[in-house]
Amino acid sequence: MFTLIEKHTGEARSRVLPHVNANNLYQAIKEQADPLGSLLWTDQHLAYGRVGRKFVAHETVNHAEDEYVSPTGATTNPVESFFAQLKRSIDGTHHHVSVEHLNRYLAEFDYRYSTREMTDTARMSRLMGQVGGKRLTYKLVKA
Repeated sequence: MFTLIEKHTGEARSRVLPHVNANNLYQAIKEQADPLGSLLWTDQHLAYGRVGRKFVAHETVNHAEDEYVSPTGATTNPVESFFAQLKRSIDGTHHHVSVEHLNRYLAEFDYRYSTREMTDTARMSRLMGQVGGKRLTYKLVKA
């Protein structure tokens, strides 16, 4: 799985990727961000090197050398924070998630993260404003 977090809005978008490689990462990122109008900040995973060449700029942080913010300000801390909260919630609340429903869990945590600065009332109002006229059904979607 991978997560993108928009720097200015703090909105998170996550997705399950069965195989993590440069092509899959690029396709998934391209669905959420415009490479020709975006900066990409990542760690030094090898697949990001090829992906980063397609963006306006690509900056990395080197966790192996205890670097968490680059001299230019690039950081992956928001994504690290997202995954830390996701892991704590799975361990503490859900205990286990199935691969077939992982996209649903990620969507829930994307929403929680993206609305983390709202009050519970504001978050619920936003949610209810998005479901008007829609019928909730269950349909199994393969990851």
